[in-house]
Amino acid sequence: MADILVAGETLVDLLPDSGETLRDVDGFNHRPGGAPANVAVGLSRLGADPAFWTRIGADPFGDFLDETLGDEGIDAAHVERVAGNTTLAVVSPPGVDDRRFRFYGSRDVTFGFDPDAIPTAALDDCSWVHLGGVALTHPDGRAAMRALAAAASDRDCTVSFDVNYRPDLVADGDGEAVRDAVRSILADSDVAFASDEDVEAAGLSSRQGAALGRDLLEFGPHTVVVTLGAAGALAVGSPEAPWGDVTARHDGFTVDAVDVTGAGDAFTSGLIARLAAGVTDLDAALGFANATAALSVQGRGGMTALPTREAVEAFRAERR
Repeated sequence: MADILVAGETLVDLLPDSGETLRDVDGFNHRPGGAPANVAVGLSRLGADPAFWTRIGADPFGDFLDETLGDEGIDAAHVERVAGNTTLAVVSPPGVDDRRFRFYGSRDVTFGFDPDAIPTAALDDCSWVHLGGVALTHPDGRAAMRALAAAASDRDCTVSFDVNYRPDLVADGDGEAVRDAVRSILADSDVAFASDEDVEAAGLSSRQGAALGRDLLEFGPHTVVVTLGAAGALAVGSPEAPWGDVTARHDGFTVDAVDVTGAGDAFTSGLIARLAAGVTDLDAALGFANATAALSVQGRGGMTALPTREAVEAFRAERR
Protein backbone atom coordinates (compact mmCIF):
# COMPACT_ATOMS: atom_id res chain seq x y z
CA MET A 1 0.00 0.00 0.00
CA ALA A 2 1.09 3.58 -0.66
CA ASP A 3 2.70 5.42 2.24
CA ILE A 4 1.75 8.87 0.86
CA LEU A 5 -1.70 9.97 -0.29
CA VAL A 6 -2.08 13.09 -2.47
CA ALA A 7 -5.51 14.65 -3.04
CA GLY A 8 -6.66 17.31 -5.48
CA GLU A 9 -7.19 18.29 -9.08
CA THR A 10 -5.83 16.93 -12.34
CA LEU A 11 -6.34 19.16 -15.36
CA VAL A 12 -4.84 20.14 -18.71
CA ASP A 13 -2.39 23.01 -19.05
CA LEU A 14 -2.54 24.78 -22.41
CA LEU A 15 0.93 26.22 -23.01
CA PRO A 16 1.13 29.05 -25.57
CA ASP A 17 3.31 29.11 -28.65
CA SER A 18 4.80 32.41 -29.77
CA GLY A 19 2.89 35.60 -29.05
CA GLU A 20 3.17 38.53 -26.66
CA THR A 21 -0.38 38.18 -25.29
CA LEU A 22 -3.02 35.47 -25.36
CA ARG A 23 -4.85 37.17 -28.24
CA ASP A 24 -1.63 37.06 -30.29
CA VAL A 25 -0.73 33.42 -29.62
CA ASP A 26 -0.48 31.24 -32.73
CA GLY A 27 -1.50 28.05 -30.91
CA PHE A 28 -1.23 25.96 -27.76
CA ASN A 29 0.35 22.69 -26.67
CA HIS A 30 -1.58 20.66 -24.15
CA ARG A 31 0.23 19.17 -21.16
CA PRO A 32 -0.99 17.29 -18.07
CA GLY A 33 -1.16 19.49 -14.98
CA GLY A 34 -2.87 20.49 -11.75
CA ALA A 35 -0.76 21.18 -8.67
CA PRO A 36 -1.66 17.99 -6.73
CA ALA A 37 -1.29 15.89 -9.89
CA ASN A 38 2.17 17.35 -10.44
CA VAL A 39 3.08 16.57 -6.82
CA ALA A 40 1.81 12.98 -7.12
CA VAL A 41 3.74 12.36 -10.34
CA GLY A 42 6.78 14.14 -8.94
CA LEU A 43 6.74 11.81 -5.94
CA SER A 44 6.37 8.81 -8.23
CA ARG A 45 9.39 9.84 -10.30
CA LEU A 46 11.35 10.32 -7.09
CA GLY A 47 10.53 6.75 -6.07
CA ALA A 48 7.84 7.41 -3.45
CA ASP A 49 4.94 5.48 -5.14
CA PRO A 50 2.02 7.62 -3.85
CA ALA A 51 -1.73 7.03 -3.97
CA PHE A 52 -3.71 9.83 -5.61
CA TRP A 53 -7.36 10.85 -5.09
CA THR A 54 -8.50 12.93 -8.04
CA ARG A 55 -11.32 13.48 -10.53
CA ILE A 56 -11.04 13.42 -14.33
CA GLY A 57 -13.70 14.17 -16.94
CA ALA A 58 -15.06 11.49 -19.27
CA ASP A 59 -13.91 13.44 -22.33
CA PRO A 60 -10.88 13.11 -24.65
CA PHE A 61 -8.78 15.34 -22.40
CA GLY A 62 -9.79 13.08 -19.52
CA ASP A 63 -8.65 10.05 -21.50
CA PHE A 64 -5.32 11.79 -22.05
CA LEU A 65 -4.90 12.52 -18.34
CA ASP A 66 -5.99 9.03 -17.29
CA GLU A 67 -3.44 7.45 -19.61
CA THR A 68 -0.74 9.85 -18.43
CA LEU A 69 -1.28 9.02 -14.75
CA GLY A 70 -1.18 5.32 -15.58
CA ASP A 71 2.04 5.73 -17.54
CA GLU A 72 3.53 7.56 -14.54
CA GLY A 73 2.81 4.62 -12.25
CA ILE A 74 -0.13 6.21 -10.40
CA ASP A 75 -2.52 3.53 -9.14
CA ALA A 76 -6.03 4.05 -10.56
CA ALA A 77 -7.77 2.96 -7.33
CA HIS A 78 -8.68 6.53 -6.34
CA VAL A 79 -8.76 8.16 -9.80
CA GLU A 80 -12.44 8.92 -10.46
CA ARG A 81 -13.81 9.31 -14.00
CA VAL A 82 -16.90 11.53 -14.00
CA ALA A 83 -19.27 12.77 -16.71
CA GLY A 84 -18.38 16.17 -18.12
CA ASN A 85 -15.47 18.15 -19.49
CA THR A 86 -12.03 18.36 -17.94
CA THR A 87 -10.89 21.77 -16.72
CA LEU A 88 -8.33 23.58 -18.91
CA ALA A 89 -5.77 25.98 -17.44
CA VAL A 90 -4.64 28.42 -20.13
CA VAL A 91 -1.14 29.68 -19.33
CA SER A 92 -0.24 33.25 -20.26
CA PRO A 93 2.89 33.86 -22.38
CA PRO A 94 6.07 34.57 -20.42
CA GLY A 95 6.48 38.15 -19.32
CA VAL A 96 2.79 39.05 -19.48
CA ASP A 97 1.91 41.25 -16.53
CA ASP A 98 -1.46 39.58 -15.99
CA ARG A 99 -3.02 36.45 -14.57
CA ARG A 100 -0.72 33.49 -15.13
CA PHE A 101 -3.61 31.00 -15.41
CA ARG A 102 -7.14 31.30 -16.79
CA PHE A 103 -9.44 28.35 -16.13
CA TYR A 104 -12.04 26.94 -18.54
CA GLY A 105 -14.29 23.89 -18.43
CA SER A 106 -16.41 22.25 -15.73
CA ARG A 107 -15.47 23.18 -12.19
CA ASP A 108 -17.89 20.49 -10.97
CA VAL A 109 -15.92 17.78 -12.74
CA THR A 110 -12.44 18.74 -11.59
CA PHE A 111 -13.02 20.33 -8.19
CA GLY A 112 -16.37 18.86 -7.05
CA PHE A 113 -15.01 16.10 -4.80
CA ASP A 114 -17.66 14.07 -2.98
CA PRO A 115 -17.29 14.53 0.80
CA ASP A 116 -18.81 11.07 1.29
CA ALA A 117 -16.20 9.45 -0.95
CA ILE A 118 -12.96 10.38 0.80
CA PRO A 119 -10.59 7.36 0.71
CA THR A 120 -10.63 6.70 4.44
CA ALA A 121 -9.44 3.11 4.03
CA ALA A 122 -6.29 4.33 2.30
CA LEU A 123 -5.48 6.51 5.30
CA ASP A 124 -4.96 3.45 7.50
CA ASP A 125 -1.84 2.62 5.48
CA CYS A 126 -0.53 6.19 5.03
CA SER A 127 1.95 8.11 7.12
CA TRP A 128 1.66 11.31 5.02
CA VAL A 129 -1.31 13.03 3.33
CA HIS A 130 -0.90 16.05 1.04
CA LEU A 131 -3.78 18.31 -0.08
CA GLY A 132 -3.99 21.14 -2.59
CA GLY A 133 -5.93 24.33 -1.94
CA VAL A 134 -7.54 24.91 -5.35
CA ALA A 135 -10.34 22.40 -4.71
CA LEU A 136 -11.49 24.61 -1.82
CA THR A 137 -12.99 27.00 -4.39
CA HIS A 138 -15.81 24.48 -4.99
CA PRO A 139 -18.40 23.89 -2.21
CA ASP A 140 -18.12 20.10 -2.41
CA GLY A 141 -14.34 20.30 -2.76
CA ARG A 142 -14.18 22.42 0.40
CA ALA A 143 -16.20 19.92 2.39
CA ALA A 144 -14.26 16.95 1.03
CA MET A 145 -10.79 18.39 1.67
CA ARG A 146 -11.74 19.52 5.17
CA ALA A 147 -13.08 16.04 5.93
CA LEU A 148 -9.97 14.39 4.51
CA ALA A 149 -7.60 16.62 6.47
CA ALA A 150 -9.51 15.99 9.71
CA ALA A 151 -9.63 12.23 9.13
CA ALA A 152 -5.91 12.11 8.34
CA SER A 153 -5.09 14.14 11.45
CA ASP A 154 -7.24 11.84 13.60
CA ARG A 155 -5.20 8.89 12.30
CA ASP A 156 -1.92 10.62 13.16
CA CYS A 157 -0.89 10.97 9.53
CA THR A 158 1.44 13.87 8.80
CA VAL A 159 -0.75 16.33 6.87
CA SER A 160 0.75 18.83 4.46
CA PHE A 161 -1.25 21.55 2.74
CA ASP A 162 -0.44 23.77 -0.22
CA VAL A 163 -2.46 26.98 0.28
CA ASN A 164 -2.35 27.77 -3.48
CA TYR A 165 -5.12 30.36 -3.18
CA ARG A 166 -6.63 31.20 -6.61
CA PRO A 167 -8.88 34.30 -6.39
CA ASP A 168 -9.99 33.87 -10.02
CA LEU A 169 -11.73 30.61 -9.10
CA VAL A 170 -13.52 31.97 -6.04
CA ALA A 171 -17.17 32.66 -6.89
CA ASP A 172 -18.76 35.95 -5.83
CA GLY A 173 -19.82 35.69 -2.20
CA ASP A 174 -17.67 32.59 -1.52
CA GLY A 175 -14.54 34.38 -0.39
CA GLU A 176 -15.06 33.99 3.34
CA ALA A 177 -16.11 30.34 2.99
CA VAL A 178 -12.91 29.57 1.07
CA ARG A 179 -10.74 31.46 3.55
CA ASP A 180 -12.46 29.68 6.44
CA ALA A 181 -11.68 26.33 4.78
CA VAL A 182 -8.04 27.35 4.38
CA ARG A 183 -7.83 28.19 8.08
CA SER A 184 -9.57 24.95 9.03
CA ILE A 185 -7.17 22.79 7.02
CA LEU A 186 -4.17 24.71 8.33
CA ALA A 187 -5.38 23.82 11.83
CA ASP A 188 -5.32 20.11 10.89
CA SER A 189 -1.99 20.38 9.05
CA ASP A 190 1.54 19.68 10.21
CA VAL A 191 3.37 21.23 7.25
CA ALA A 192 2.08 24.16 5.18
CA PHE A 193 3.39 25.30 1.80
CA ALA A 194 2.73 28.88 0.68
CA SER A 195 4.01 31.90 -1.20
CA ASP A 196 3.55 35.47 -0.03
CA GLU A 197 1.05 36.01 -2.89
CA ASP A 198 -1.06 33.03 -1.75
CA VAL A 199 -1.06 34.11 1.87
CA GLU A 200 -1.91 37.75 1.20
CA ALA A 201 -4.70 36.81 -1.25
CA ALA A 202 -6.16 34.47 1.38
CA GLY A 203 -6.08 37.23 3.99
CA LEU A 204 -3.75 35.30 6.30
CA SER A 205 -0.74 37.66 6.45
CA SER A 206 0.71 40.61 4.58
CA ARG A 207 4.28 39.90 5.67
CA GLN A 208 6.99 38.06 3.74
CA GLY A 209 9.71 35.50 4.27
CA ALA A 210 10.34 34.13 7.75
CA ALA A 211 7.89 36.61 9.29
CA LEU A 212 5.15 35.21 7.06
CA GLY A 213 6.13 31.70 8.12
CA ARG A 214 5.85 32.60 11.78
CA ASP A 215 2.42 34.14 11.16
CA LEU A 216 1.17 30.90 9.59
CA LEU A 217 2.50 28.82 12.49
CA GLU A 218 -0.19 30.51 14.58
CA PHE A 219 -2.88 28.72 12.54
CA GLY A 220 -1.71 25.26 13.63
CA PRO A 221 1.04 23.65 11.53
CA HIS A 222 4.38 22.91 13.18
CA THR A 223 6.31 23.86 10.02
CA VAL A 224 5.69 26.45 7.31
CA VAL A 225 7.56 26.34 4.01
CA VAL A 226 7.66 29.63 2.08
CA THR A 227 8.59 29.42 -1.60
CA LEU A 228 10.54 32.40 -2.90
CA GLY A 229 10.63 31.77 -6.66
CA ALA A 230 14.09 32.22 -8.13
CA ALA A 231 15.40 33.08 -4.64
CA GLY A 232 14.81 29.53 -3.37
CA ALA A 233 12.78 28.72 -0.26
CA LEU A 234 12.80 28.81 3.51
CA ALA A 235 11.18 26.78 6.26
CA VAL A 236 10.19 27.85 9.75
CA GLY A 237 9.65 25.21 12.43
CA SER A 238 8.00 25.45 15.84
CA PRO A 239 9.21 23.66 18.99
CA GLU A 240 6.74 20.85 18.17
CA ALA A 241 8.38 20.12 14.80
CA PRO A 242 10.63 17.04 14.46
CA TRP A 243 13.49 19.46 13.59
CA GLY A 244 12.61 21.87 16.38
CA ASP A 245 12.33 25.63 16.57
CA VAL A 246 14.54 26.47 13.57
CA THR A 247 14.55 28.59 10.43
CA ALA A 248 16.29 27.08 7.42
CA ARG A 249 16.88 28.68 4.03
CA HIS A 250 18.26 27.50 0.71
CA ASP A 251 18.84 30.06 -2.03
CA GLY A 252 18.17 27.70 -4.91
CA PHE A 253 20.21 27.11 -8.07
CA THR A 254 20.91 29.28 -11.10
CA VAL A 255 19.73 27.56 -14.29
CA ASP A 256 18.50 28.54 -17.75
CA ALA A 257 14.73 28.35 -17.31
CA VAL A 258 12.57 27.28 -20.24
CA ASP A 259 9.17 27.06 -18.50
CA VAL A 260 8.48 27.76 -14.82
CA THR A 261 4.99 26.20 -14.87
CA GLY A 262 4.77 23.77 -11.95
CA ALA A 263 8.16 24.66 -10.45
CA GLY A 264 6.54 25.05 -7.03
CA ASP A 265 4.91 21.64 -7.36
CA ALA A 266 8.26 20.08 -8.26
CA PHE A 267 9.71 21.70 -5.14
CA THR A 268 6.83 20.37 -3.02
CA SER A 269 7.27 16.82 -4.29
CA GLY A 270 11.00 16.98 -3.59
CA LEU A 271 10.54 18.23 -0.04
CA ILE A 272 7.78 15.76 0.83
CA ALA A 273 9.85 12.90 -0.59
CA ARG A 274 12.70 13.79 1.78
CA LEU A 275 10.66 14.57 4.89
CA ALA A 276 8.35 11.56 4.49
CA ALA A 277 11.45 9.38 4.25
CA GLY A 278 12.49 10.55 7.71
CA VAL A 279 15.03 13.27 6.86
CA THR A 280 15.18 15.77 9.74
CA ASP A 281 17.89 18.05 8.31
CA LEU A 282 15.78 20.89 6.90
CA ASP A 283 18.73 22.48 5.09
CA ALA A 284 19.45 19.25 3.22
CA ALA A 285 15.76 18.67 2.48
CA LEU A 286 15.36 22.19 1.08
CA GLY A 287 18.44 21.69 -1.08
CA PHE A 288 16.99 18.50 -2.55
CA ALA A 289 13.63 20.21 -3.18
CA ASN A 290 15.24 23.23 -4.85
CA ALA A 291 17.30 20.94 -7.07
CA THR A 292 14.07 19.16 -8.09
CA ALA A 293 12.51 22.50 -9.00
CA ALA A 294 15.62 23.71 -10.83
CA LEU A 295 15.61 20.65 -13.07
CA SER A 296 11.87 20.98 -13.73
CA VAL A 297 12.11 24.49 -15.20
CA GLN A 298 14.60 23.36 -17.86
CA GLY A 299 11.84 21.60 -19.82
CA ARG A 300 8.33 22.41 -21.03
CA GLY A 301 5.25 21.51 -18.98
CA GLY A 302 4.70 21.37 -15.24
CA MET A 303 4.39 17.57 -15.14
CA THR A 304 6.33 16.41 -18.18
CA ALA A 305 9.53 18.12 -17.02
CA LEU A 306 9.56 16.60 -13.52
CA PRO A 307 12.91 14.87 -12.81
CA THR A 308 13.76 11.45 -11.46
CA ARG A 309 15.57 10.95 -8.18
CA GLU A 310 18.69 9.89 -10.06
CA ALA A 311 18.65 13.12 -12.05
CA VAL A 312 18.26 15.20 -8.88
CA GLU A 313 21.12 13.44 -7.14
CA ALA A 314 23.38 13.85 -10.20
CA PHE A 315 22.49 17.55 -10.40
CA ARG A 316 23.27 18.09 -6.73
CA ALA A 317 26.59 16.26 -7.06
CA GLU A 318 27.57 18.50 -9.96
CA ARG A 319 26.60 21.66 -8.11
CA ARG A 320 28.55 20.71 -4.99
